[in-house]
Amino acid sequence: MGRGVSRPSGAFAVSYDEFSPSDSEDSSFEWNCYIEGLKEKAKKLFPSMRECDKWLDREDHAILENAFTWFGVSEYCGCVSIWLADKDRDFRAGPAIAEHWKEQVQQKFRDSFGTLVKLGTFSNGESVYKRKEVVK
Repeated sequence: MGRGVSRPSGAFAVSYDEFSPSDSEDSSFEWNCYIEGLKEKAKKLFPSMRECDKWLDREDHAILENAFTWFGVSEYCGCVSIWLADKDRDFRAGPAIAEHWKEQVQQKFRDSFGTLVKLGTFSNGESVYKRKEVVK
């Protein structure tokens, strides 16, 4: 039985991508470069994000955060989920501001990250994806 790539339970926006390191022996360097690229792009799109290093679950790594949201990645067998997940509801600004921020950023996030769209998951846990259509 297979399974798909993880995402945290509070994820409200998820995009999917592939990570295929070259045949070199240092795939961790390539992974770190991939992560740095995601951070740079996310900080340009969402200026309130700042760097963090927090594991939300065993496989869900938050690499950026703001008052409302975690921005992170999960990887399994070359499939990467890039996600935005709710932080705990104990932030100072209040839930209405958080909900407004989430509504504003979801589409921009989905348009900007990932190359795959998840079509669904079989009963055995394996997921099916298709490539995003590129609009020119």
